[in-house]
Amino acid sequence: MKRFFGRKEGDKIVIENNEFHHLKNVLRLGENDKVIASINDEYDYYCTIEKINKKDCILQIDNKELCPANPKNNIVLFQMMPKKDYFDNIIPKAIELGVREIYFFTSSFTMLKTFKRERVDTQVMTACKQCERSKLVEVHDMISFKDMLEKIKNFDVVLFANEHEQEVKFDIDWIKNSKNIAVIIGNEAGFSEEEASSIIKNNGKSFTLGNRILRCDTAVTAVLSVVNIFSNN
Repeated sequence: MKRFFGRKEGDKIVIENNEFHHLKNVLRLGENDKVIASINDEYDYYCTIEKINKKDCILQIDNKELCPANPKNNIVLFQMMPKKDYFDNIIPKAIELGVREIYFFTSSFTMLKTFKRERVDTQVMTACKQCERSKLVEVHDMISFKDMLEKIKNFDVVLFANEHEQEVKFDIDWIKNSKNIAVIIGNEAGFSEEEASSIIKNNGKSFTLGNRILRCDTAVTAVLSVVNIFSNN
């Protein structure tokens, strides 16, 4: 069954705007067809299309179940703001690999200082639908490097993919019993030595991703893949 994001209204779910257009005009679904609805909570709502109006449609809820695709752990990505080409890959891959929140942050080597909120919201919804998550991932407004250092203090473990690191490799034991995990990834220009030192001083576990320099979107996928598997997310 196809999945749509909507809003709950009484004991019904309403599908509107772009989701309604996709349901009616692209997929050409009609009354009495079955769909799965998400209302940005922990459940999948199995529904029947009850009525199609001019600008929205009404779903009757048949039953609901906990969504198995929602992550069990709180994994948060802190990503230094990259170029647009990399930016567009990072959000969907991070969502597929189980992050709950994403913070983009500025630093000494960031050129872009903002992003288009509407475009990001569309990327988030598309990615959540693709990997069948019922709760939308929150992409926060841009924060500074200093603010990022403050936020990582609240995590069980802080994983720092550090291009300056030469010896320490990723240790699975860091995350085996961790439920609250921060992941810090640089952009295409990387971190200054002062920034890297600041992260380590704030309990960041610095590790190398090997002898090859990875694109930042590749680094995100590599680190989050390991975290997703070995933290039982």
